[in-house]
Amino acid sequence: MTNTNDSAKSPARRRPRRRGRPSLLTPAVMDLLTRATAVGLPMTQAADAAGVGRSTFLRWMSRGEDVVEEKQHGHLDVNSPDPHAALYARVTRARAASAVRATGHIEEAARGAVVSETYRTWTDPVTGEHRSERRIRRRPGDWRASAWFLDRLDPNPKSLDELLDEEDARQRARAETPMERALTPNLQDLAARLQQTLAQYEQDAPAAPGSE
Repeated sequence: MTNTNDSAKSPARRRPRRRGRPSLLTPAVMDLLTRATAVGLPMTQAADAAGVGRSTFLRWMSRGEDVVEEKQHGHLDVNSPDPHAALYARVTRARAASAVRATGHIEEAARGAVVSETYRTWTDPVTGEHRSERRIRRRPGDWRASAWFLDRLDPNPKSLDELLDEEDARQRARAETPMERALTPNLQDLAARLQQTLAQYEQDAPAAPGSE
């Protein structure tokens, strides 16, 4: 008598795949963060408004900046396949747009806003010509808005060479590997101690005969 094994006849069941933890960076959260920064909120308060941790939001932005700099050559693509890069692009552009709007409001306050604008047409009784007149009534400007704007426009002006040097240094720092960043302080300390040792050796070394 042949003993058949039922388990051999039935196909082997696949083990269910373990799913990773779902990302908190959903499209809805991205929209909330973008809208919060678009009205001028700092990033920490934008995180509070979106219901995410402040450090989490800052970490997302840092990752997005790395992707933009290293893989997208600095291009801000709001439709990037990388969610962190897309978030970084959207928030960066939203904050820039907010700054443009705020600057426009300050400029408007400085020169005075248009309150009303009227047109009047009539016929000259002497020449018979049709004439028109435009009248604009403005709200008086406030010099303090201009002073505030000038004070913050460029409080520490730098030359283009200085700005380029800073950007080059930033790019070099980003290109360093974690090991290089960890070793740099130790190498600097080693170089300083070597200089001290050489200087001490030159002081203690006996003078050569006939040198005096």
